[in-house]
Amino acid sequence: MSVDRIKRILERTPDDRLLWSPAPTARSPLAQVVHAATSIQHMHNMMMGNTYATPTREEADAEFLAIEKEVTRREDALALLDKNSGAFIAWLDQLSEDKLSDMVKLPFDLGEAPLGFMIMMPTWHTNDHAGQMDYIQTCYGDRSWN
Repeated sequence: MSVDRIKRILERTPDDRLLWSPAPTARSPLAQVVHAATSIQHMHNMMMGNTYATPTREEADAEFLAIEKEVTRREDALALLDKNSGAFIAWLDQLSEDKLSDMVKLPFDLGEAPLGFMIMMPTWHTNDHAGQMDYIQTCYGDRSWN
């Protein structure tokens, strides 16, 4: 549902607003989707037992910003979101219930969390960014509901 929501918002974003942001440090609507897609992949990798290699939040932010700047077309952002969310959903489909109590190592020395909790993180995170896109939309004067 969160992936469908963020896709719907991006599809309704006018072309001249795709790369617009309300402040120099704020993400554009397109960057929000690329960030969500990339984050789904990173979280999925962590849930599969791969440690997130970037040691600090600041370095991770710089890496995300670099990736977000590479994608400048709506179609490419949506394709990345479809690819990464599709891979995650396919993995969930084969996940056995006995794995839900397995612990997932979190990045940035934040400890661990049970897989049963972590499987919701991509949805929550994507939905948070969809909400940010709704806010950006109001900043350029569009108050229609998505």
